[in-house]
Amino acid sequence: MNPITYELLGASLLADNGTTSPSVLAFTTFPAIIVPTEAIVVGSDSISYPVEKGQAILLRQAENNLHLRSADGKSFQPVYGISFNSYRITERGKSRLVYELSSEQLPEHGQLLEFPRQAASLLHELLQVAKLTGSIQNTPRLHFMLHELLDLLFSRDLYSNHYLKKDKPIHQVLAYMKQHYRSPLSRTYLAKMAGFNESYFSSLFRKETGWSFAEYVYRLRIDEAKLLLLLTNDKMQEIAYKTGFADGSYLGKTFQKTTHLSPSSFRSRKHATRIVGMQFLGALLAVGIEPLAAPREVLRSSSLLQDRLPGIMELADIEQVEELRALAPDLIIAPTYHYNMPHMLKALEHIAPVIMLPWGEMDKLEEVRMIGKLLGRTAEAENWIAGLQQQGAAAKQRLAQLLAPDDTFGLYELRYDDLWMILHPPVRSAFILYKLLGLTPPAAIQKEIIEANSHLALREQHLLPYVAKHMFLIVPADDIEALRGKLMERSFWQQLVKEQGHKIYLLKLNEFWMDDGVSLEKQLDIMVELLLSDAAENSTTDG
Repeated sequence: MNPITYELLGASLLADNGTTSPSVLAFTTFPAIIVPTEAIVVGSDSISYPVEKGQAILLRQAENNLHLRSADGKSFQPVYGISFNSYRITERGKSRLVYELSSEQLPEHGQLLEFPRQAASLLHELLQVAKLTGSIQNTPRLHFMLHELLDLLFSRDLYSNHYLKKDKPIHQVLAYMKQHYRSPLSRTYLAKMAGFNESYFSSLFRKETGWSFAEYVYRLRIDEAKLLLLLTNDKMQEIAYKTGFADGSYLGKTFQKTTHLSPSSFRSRKHATRIVGMQFLGALLAVGIEPLAAPREVLRSSSLLQDRLPGIMELADIEQVEELRALAPDLIIAPTYHYNMPHMLKALEHIAPVIMLPWGEMDKLEEVRMIGKLLGRTAEAENWIAGLQQQGAAAKQRLAQLLAPDDTFGLYELRYDDLWMILHPPVRSAFILYKLLGLTPPAAIQKEIIEANSHLALREQHLLPYVAKHMFLIVPADDIEALRGKLMERSFWQQLVKEQGHKIYLLKLNEFWMDDGVSLEKQLDIMVELLLSDAAENSTTDG
């Protein structure tokens, strides 16, 4: 039984493009969460809270003259709000549970929360149901949806430091450090690069990253040393030279202090099978490893893998890190964006050594190959890669018989703020379209996204130069047919589909958010079947 539960008090659209800025905040009951689709400022007589696109803000209590202001002072994009009560169990008996009002478990008043894409469909569905129902209090479904939404937001907040936008000079310094960790990294030099005096730079660096400058340098170098220990037979002196340490002895002492293992003990874990995956679940499965545990957010975004992860522990929040100890993992594999959660990383290192790998940067096959090499499973990785390539070749051959040679293909993701992201191969399943199947993108996507190796986010009205004959749309909804109906109410999609003959195929975000390893096999099947079914239907119609 969950010790925390929530009761919905109100859910509504607080402002849109017809609302004058500033606007009085309509809520009279608190706590409340405000979710804008563009940057706004939530203000009062005493303080202002800037809220960026992609964030939400929690208000635990009322303030004098609470109001909303658009960031440009002119027009609003939609701003949503929900108010609720929060309860905690105070008595637990054999035949009853007693809950009492409590806000102690909530984030602080005015705290900014990351609003993930997975939360968008929950919010919109909650608003729709609340609008249609006559009594919020007598609609259990609404309270369940609220619990799911707040559970996602508040648990995500525990992991969300890596989503906060760092001070731009610090971001540039971090990029430089990542590239030059082998060389001497002088605090004085990097402070000058950032444009600050050394004292202020040190203070800002800790504030923005959670690490002292020296700790961060050691962390980068030790994590590179871990990779070399597993990937090579190099001696400590050689690894020290390659990672910026003065000598092998100093590397050994620093390694022991950080990982709580000697380098030789760490190296002996190359063939470990008891792995915790803070990410990379599909890649671990591809090399024959069933991970012991993973964060809830990662599992929810990997729904195609659920049947392959029957016994996995779901980590709902950082406090569960200690529960991992009972699993006795040999290694923990984490994405490098976890550098921005130093307390969690340090706690994990007390349980098992942590291997840090970049997420969303490597070619998808190289990602599996890398994990195979690290875990002594090169043969398994290569066999899986060969199998996926054969699967792709067979699919490509089937498609060639049914699709026109000049057809173009694109992959687009609808964000909660109604922006469309056009995706490039390291992200989502653009790899399947352009690398595995070798399908042709529109010229604008080829030049501006694929060759530039960067995604692009656009409003619907600006998509036209990037549309393809066949458009895969990743959408934050489980009922994709209902969302298809909403899209087809819009003139843009009516013209594309009904007048110009473009094809759209909807994909569920929670099935396509993660695209590593075994996920790719299943995503490939889904995408190919959509194309084949459409081609077969057209063939029958033409006949």
